[in-house]
Amino acid sequence: MKTFPCWMIAMAYLWCAVDGSQGGLLTLSCMTFEEDYNFKEDKFDGTWYEVRRLSDPSATQHEDCVVMNYKLGEQGSFEIRESYQVGDESEPIYRSGRAEPKVFQDARIPKFFERFNTTDPADPDISIDIVATDYSSYAVVYSCTSINSTHHLESAWVLSRQPALAKNVVELVNLFLESRFTRPDHKWRATIHTADYCKPTSVEELPMYAGAGTRTVLSMPAVLLGVLLAVLLY
Repeated sequence: MKTFPCWMIAMAYLWCAVDGSQGGLLTLSCMTFEEDYNFKEDKFDGTWYEVRRLSDPSATQHEDCVVMNYKLGEQGSFEIRESYQVGDESEPIYRSGRAEPKVFQDARIPKFFERFNTTDPADPDISIDIVATDYSSYAVVYSCTSINSTHHLESAWVLSRQPALAKNVVELVNLFLESRFTRPDHKWRATIHTADYCKPTSVEELPMYAGAGTRTVLSMPAVLLGVLLAVLLY
């Protein structure tokens, strides 16, 4: 009977344990952030554009033109409407979801459980941390969700209120990313938002909500994307 190395069996298990559309990096432990600030939900809602995300080297397709609209609901929750493209020939693809706040006594940063397009209670909520934001120009979002007893699926995104960050904001964001995301596999991919590539999306036409800034139309990015990084288990 043909046998397979244990690492191949473990790899197959990990691939089955995670929805391939989620994407991200496999890691044994989640990052911790020491930021401590009073999150203002009403200033965060409105539209954001995803301008960067942690790159998954095993991904064969990429979501670009990612726009998200967060509408503040009851008790600090958000209703989410998102659009993205896969390739320049693609029409915008839409999905909706909800982000519910999660509270831990020692939490220093805002944490949410996010769920997209599913009513199956067996589907896992995705852990989302807003680790940095000035509300009016940028936000850095981190996700690290357990997929089994030893491994986590890690993703991160840089969001902007416009399709591109202002130059002075780019410097600020780069300093933050370089000081926190220091592993060799922490490489960033720019999300495409050029006018000749991205098609118009109705998410950009959704109304701006209280505190979301001064623009009439704004946007927020996707919250999970790609295909898993292959990992060798011993």
